[in-house]
Amino acid sequence: MQKELIHKYLEGTATDEERTEVELWYASIQLPLRKSNDHNAVRSRIYARIEKAKYHDDGIRKYRWQNWRLFSAAAAIVLVAGSVFLMFNNSQKSGRNALSGNSVLGYDIAPGGDQAILTLADGHQISLDTVAEGKLKASSGVQISKAKGTILYSPTNENGSAERYNVLSTPKGAKFKLILPDGSNVWLNALSSIRYPEVFSGTGRYVEVKGEAYFEVAHLEAKDKKSRVPFIVQAGSEKIEVLGTHFNVHYYQDEPERLTTLLEGAVKVSSHSKSVLLSPGQAAGQEIGNQELFRLDNVNTDLAIAWKNDEFRVRNSTVPQIMKQISRWYDVEVVYQGAPPKDRFSGTISRQETLSHVLEILERGGIKLKLNERKITVY
Repeated sequence: MQKELIHKYLEGTATDEERTEVELWYASIQLPLRKSNDHNAVRSRIYARIEKAKYHDDGIRKYRWQNWRLFSAAAAIVLVAGSVFLMFNNSQKSGRNALSGNSVLGYDIAPGGDQAILTLADGHQISLDTVAEGKLKASSGVQISKAKGTILYSPTNENGSAERYNVLSTPKGAKFKLILPDGSNVWLNALSSIRYPEVFSGTGRYVEVKGEAYFEVAHLEAKDKKSRVPFIVQAGSEKIEVLGTHFNVHYYQDEPERLTTLLEGAVKVSSHSKSVLLSPGQAAGQEIGNQELFRLDNVNTDLAIAWKNDEFRVRNSTVPQIMKQISRWYDVEVVYQGAPPKDRFSGTISRQETLSHVLEILERGGIKLKLNERKITVY
């Protein structure tokens, strides 16, 4: 297999056919092979890969290809440009208690799942992970229902009020999907919220977001049939104006950057009287403490929406950046003993893995960790 193909796979730029070729190659060198009925588990292990990048002080990666070696049946390690590409086969392991030589004593944390709180206009709260599926509430002009991992607003024949706002919020370790009254789809990442009216007015659709959300906005014609009803997302000081498009809003308060990434259509991002018009493959945002909007071209949109596809996907990311994602998804505290490691990493891990397995993968990449109940210590 060509080294260029492995590099494309690591960077997330491989085609579906190329990804399949890499995965089949990996499957062919696993010892022993998994049973055919364990396909999902095998695929999950294939996606449990991480590339550890060694950087010089000037931040430029030195490329030096070396031979591939299969060190053991448990880990296929490909040395790429002074980096380590880890793909794990845990079929010979009886357990996962090998983190920094410290046993987790059988304690593990399951991945996050579908969980959210719905706060209605009257202040009443509904825990969506505990209520049964089906119709939840009929309000003026809308029927609210729950399906698997989704809350749905269906307009009725009654006239509703655009002044009645609901809030859907996810805690740490949770995600949820929302279908708005106009048919637009919204996915919420962990520790996020969206505020929206029970029905939209005929002149505008306005929502507010905190945390991270991915939007697929429905086209909606105005009553005059000559224009479309705009869709506006407010994220802190930033306003995102949409006509119909797919985009991701990343606006966590504890992150140094707030970013809107466009996949399809067109959006205008505005803040403090300045605006940026985005085309697909571009992103715009702000740094904390800086009101200036910046624009990024040729962004990797797969990275922006990896969370929606149940993946941790990182590229040239620091340990604190990776651990923030893990903290939100598994609802754990992360502390550092001394300064955080300066290494940077690229790769993909399934968000459906248990925490101990994710930490095991990171340890194979060189990060020293210890899990104690709901606290991770990074050395």
